[in-house]
Amino acid sequence: MTFIAKGLMAGIVLNLCLVSGLFSASVPPDDNQALKSMLSELEAKIDDADKRMIAHPNFIGDLRALVQKYKAQLRQLFFRDDFDDANFDKTPEWTVKSGQFSVNSDGQLYSFVAWQAGDEQTGETAQQNKSVEAEAVGIILDSIFGSAQKKKATTQTTRQTQAEPAQPAAIYTRTMFPAAFEMNMAFKSSPKGEFDITLLGTNKLSARYRLNVKADHSNENPIEIIRESGARSFTVGASETFPVINDGNVHTLSWIRYANGAMIVLIDDVKVMQTYEVYYRDDFTGVELTNNKGSHAWDSIEIFKALAPEAD
Repeated sequence: MTFIAKGLMAGIVLNLCLVSGLFSASVPPDDNQALKSMLSELEAKIDDADKRMIAHPNFIGDLRALVQKYKAQLRQLFFRDDFDDANFDKTPEWTVKSGQFSVNSDGQLYSFVAWQAGDEQTGETAQQNKSVEAEAVGIILDSIFGSAQKKKATTQTTRQTQAEPAQPAAIYTRTMFPAAFEMNMAFKSSPKGEFDITLLGTNKLSARYRLNVKADHSNENPIEIIRESGARSFTVGASETFPVINDGNVHTLSWIRYANGAMIVLIDDVKVMQTYEVYYRDDFTGVELTNNKGSHAWDSIEIFKALAPEAD
């Protein structure tokens, strides 16, 4: 092998090592174009080496197979927002459906929905307070107006002390992505917070699948994937592992659906759920975030085309 040939082969091997290192380091999606360019250059050099017959055909074949392997792993990005531009109403545009949202000083999409009054004190204490109050008012009114007036006043008092249900805050964005997707996000929640990630379909942005995330999730109160069909809902999967996410720290969540319908959910890279669902096969047309209760901050949201699942 000549000196030039050796140099060419060394360059090919070096570039493959660089590509391998970039993939193993989980390169940001913005660098996809650079990787594509590098792989194209590698293919050109391999073709040149093949024409010059400066390496064994089997070795050339192995190099081509490696390039194809890394090309298959390039991430196709459909949506990304990290809210670093301090807004949510442009590039990309989010629309508030209900409640209030803002971008906080940390560059996170933020929402707060007050808990019901019963969540802020124990039910036993609240009931005792209402019972003592009602009894005191009843004794006074009974001595003055009689039992009929007492019953009316007690009913009014009870109505006034009942907690109003919390009104969820919802925000959505239009974005097209395939049925086989990988959604990654970073978030933090208050101790008893709860939010939904809803995948939308058709031009009407109808709800398709909803991931219900509970900060205090447990075996009795799991994270769930729910299929929406008009006015009906069907639970298609529930978490079986429960990493801590109600500590006020930022955590990562990945929701992946493969072409065969397999779905998995990971929290902090720990698989918490695996299920199978093929009811909806068309592209999705949007994403909705709903704060059911508590405070939540979403640091980033990305949606890719799902890679082929790894063999177990």
